[in-house]
Amino acid sequence: MLLLGLGGGLHRGYLLLTGMACLYLVLARLGQLAGRPAQRGPAYLLFLLLGLASATGAAALYGQFEHQLLLDKQRLATNLLVDNDLQGEFLLGQRLRRLASDPLVARLFTTMPVRTEAIRRRIERQYLRSYFDKYEESVDLFDPSGQPVGGEADDTLTFNQTRLLLSRTATPTDQEGVYLLKSDNSFSSRRYVAVVPVTQPAPGGIGPPAPVGTILLTLSLKQLASYSVLPELLVDQKFFQPGLATDLSYAGYAKGRLVYSEGDFDYANRLPVALLRDQRLYQNGLIVSDFHHLAMRDASGRRVVVVTTSTYSVADWFSNFSFQLLLNVLVWLLAGGAYLLLRREGWGVQFNFSARIQLLLNLGILLPLLVVSVATASQVISGYRRDLHRTYERRGRIALESLLRRRDQLTDTTARPVLQALAHNVAALTETDLNLYDSRGQLLVSSQPLIFEAGLLGPLLNPQALVELRERGLSRTLLTERAGSLSFNSLYLPVRAASVDGPSGPVLGYVGIPFFDSQKELDSKLTELFTTILNIFTLMFLVFLGLAFVATRQLTAPLKLLTQRLTRTTLTGQNELLDYHSSDDEIGLLVSEYNSMLRKLEASKRELAAQEKEAAWREMARQVAHEIKNPLTPMKLSLQYLQKAISERRPNAEELIGRISQTLITQIDVLSDIATSFSTFTNLPAMRPTRLDVVAVLRHCADLFRQNDGDEKGELHLQLPPDGTYTVFADESLLVRTFNNLLLNARQAVPSDRSPRQQVSLRAEGTGKILITITDNGAGIAEEVREKIFRPNFTTKLTGSGIGLAVAKRGIEGAGGRLWFETEVGVGTTFFIELPLAG
Repeated sequence: MLLLGLGGGLHRGYLLLTGMACLYLVLARLGQLAGRPAQRGPAYLLFLLLGLASATGAAALYGQFEHQLLLDKQRLATNLLVDNDLQGEFLLGQRLRRLASDPLVARLFTTMPVRTEAIRRRIERQYLRSYFDKYEESVDLFDPSGQPVGGEADDTLTFNQTRLLLSRTATPTDQEGVYLLKSDNSFSSRRYVAVVPVTQPAPGGIGPPAPVGTILLTLSLKQLASYSVLPELLVDQKFFQPGLATDLSYAGYAKGRLVYSEGDFDYANRLPVALLRDQRLYQNGLIVSDFHHLAMRDASGRRVVVVTTSTYSVADWFSNFSFQLLLNVLVWLLAGGAYLLLRREGWGVQFNFSARIQLLLNLGILLPLLVVSVATASQVISGYRRDLHRTYERRGRIALESLLRRRDQLTDTTARPVLQALAHNVAALTETDLNLYDSRGQLLVSSQPLIFEAGLLGPLLNPQALVELRERGLSRTLLTERAGSLSFNSLYLPVRAASVDGPSGPVLGYVGIPFFDSQKELDSKLTELFTTILNIFTLMFLVFLGLAFVATRQLTAPLKLLTQRLTRTTLTGQNELLDYHSSDDEIGLLVSEYNSMLRKLEASKRELAAQEKEAAWREMARQVAHEIKNPLTPMKLSLQYLQKAISERRPNAEELIGRISQTLITQIDVLSDIATSFSTFTNLPAMRPTRLDVVAVLRHCADLFRQNDGDEKGELHLQLPPDGTYTVFADESLLVRTFNNLLLNARQAVPSDRSPRQQVSLRAEGTGKILITITDNGAGIAEEVREKIFRPNFTTKLTGSGIGLAVAKRGIEGAGGRLWFETEVGVGTTFFIELPLAG
């Protein structure tokens, strides 16, 4: 903010740009801290970027305006300080020497009567074009005796009288016959006077040239009038006043004293003379009384010119900002629409609830504002046109009343110079340009003949004006015309002869008053109106955008709270009811339904928890029954084998009794662990890993099944290394249950019409690992159920619980190993157990 304040106070564009960049970074950072980037970051940064781009464009325009205004002031001050136009003096001296020997001018002087208008046109067209367009010229003609010629004797002094009058203020220049006219105020104007004696060769070429007359040429630097066409069509601005602001003022100081001023600024009371000693006034200017002043000195340092314009106001900057903002918004909208159109998804754009609310609120405000703005602009423009037409008519009446006093001269062809002077006087009185036409519509005289000489306007009256005034008998008509690139309005009035019977006598001629300022004034009014409407529109746009954002936040806050609560609603945790005060609106009804849903959910959770507990107990009972049944089967087989051995009175009965007793004790320990786990409400027995001989454990489990089937049939083949070869770190009871489950599944997988055959092997696998394989010749596992083999509660047997393989996989993985299988339908299945060796 400090940089922005310094940039605005010191009128430094680079400080404004730096301050806006820093402000953008600060606001972007605050936006990231105020909300989650995923929710508000992109839109927030995009809005800031739009504002920064618009403010940067406005600051750039401001900097360019300040720089150009400074250059224009310097050029104007330089022109005001210069007394002599050295280039103009040199060119004027060259052209006057050619004029003095111009045979056509000499011949026109000798004709009777003297063709003064032809001489003036010859001088203006041939010798005073291009560079001298910035000067107003006055041509006076005198005969050899010094008397004025061409019907000007009544209004013009003799040559000697004129020369005596000019000698008081004329200063000779470096060019012969060219004099600079000094005035009391050197800042007000620059005037030159030139005396050109016109001669012709002596008859027969013998003797000196004979004088035929004298031309007195006066050149005055044009003072640009507000209603003149010259600034728009004829004057090269680089020679005089540049395109400065309309509230331009300037003043001249001589020896520290105010001697001249132009414009509305009160230099005497509002600009202290002491400021002329401040060097900043001569460098980049000073701001005093809300106006910017720039001064320049002449070479002597005694004459100072101060040029003043109003400062660049906040409203001006905001106008540029408004234009840049709306232009950027329009460009971005068009670019986004084109992008969506190219993707052919333009009609499928989805807006969230907040965006729709903001869009509708802004459209609801901005569209009526746009309609009101257009209606206001139309009313102001039409009102301005009516006032402008009344002004035209008032000026036309003044001009017509002045011309009616000399109406008889419209038909006098010898009074053309007097009529020319009359046109100039009336034009100065009404502050307009004036054209006089005869009764046929032919141009007689004009206050600005250069317009017609340059071919910008034709010498004939507008035919439409002739129809309106002559055939339809109207007292005036206002038409829109063009001269070059300039559009303007022209008022035409008929000049009628005096009539005894009334004011409507025959038409003697027509007066045309071109208001060249009309389009310029209208453009200025339109610009001012457009700027005001644009500022109001942008300000209202930003205000309503902020209000829409706040309203959207207020309206959607309960919905966002409801959304957050819904995302945190769970079946296991504690859910909180929403507290919303306005329970009678739509959102209140929604909150009420949400709270009712939570109460129902809590009741459903309690019921579901009870069902889950019951299902868990059933699952646990099924698991326990499955785990108990696995040891009971080999125990039953062992006892049946022992019973058969005793009944057959085998000689090794005692040995069998000892071996089978050991096996039964092991299985009883397993059952004891299961019972203990169940009594302590655990899902499965807790693992107690110890160092054990995996070969012995696998051999004991296999012996249970071999003892029942009989080893002589070869239904179970063992390929095991000697006991004590491989030691693992695992839970013995879990390994026993796993081996029993896999051996039992291998036996049950064999169809009834096929002789069972199982093979159990154990071998080293790599470094520090062993691989156990249990292979059967059963029906195999179908492909569609292979991924479900190790899932709890999944089984392919009618009496199975589907727990065994899940428990086996868990036990093996708990010991740091792996369990997988390979199968072929109709051939058999092999289960692989990989265990790490104990270190």
